[in-house]
Amino acid sequence: MKKPTVYLDTTIISAYWYDGADVVGLARRVKTRDWWESESPQFALWVSNVDENELAAGEFRRQIDCLRFVRRLRYLPITQESRDLAAAFIESAVVPPNKPADALQVALSTTNEIDYLLSWNYAHLANPDVQKRLEAICEKLAMRAPALVSPETIPRATLGQVIRRK
Repeated sequence: MKKPTVYLDTTIISAYWYDGADVVGLARRVKTRDWWESESPQFALWVSNVDENELAAGEFRRQIDCLRFVRRLRYLPITQESRDLAAAFIESAVVPPNKPADALQVALSTTNEIDYLLSWNYAHLANPDVQKRLEAICEKLAMRAPALVSPETIPRATLGQVIRRK
């Protein structure tokens, strides 16, 4: 049986390798690693060049580890369809206009029929308001929206929760 699919937003990879002193960052690292160890084998995992490009930008501690990590995963292709859909998501206020990379990640997840987009970005990805706007535009386009979740909200097979989406 085919595994449910998860697209990993850049914040997941960054959180996995976080080694700073910020308490929230440390908590996210623990939760991300817990999800990775206990739940990720239940899913088919995907990333894209968007993740790699964001992780390659600038300089930060553990950057090499982040890049090695992302390069071990499977990449979704960036198509014209996904670029057009990203523009539509920005135009319809699903994602803010100053976040084109996030719009493209949502579009990639949508065009590739990914079940879950996993992110720590509660501001404009993993929250109920964005989910509603995303579902509304996807319904108009006869597409299925990915569930926008965090490691705290994605269903967990280890807890007996159903991880397959209808």
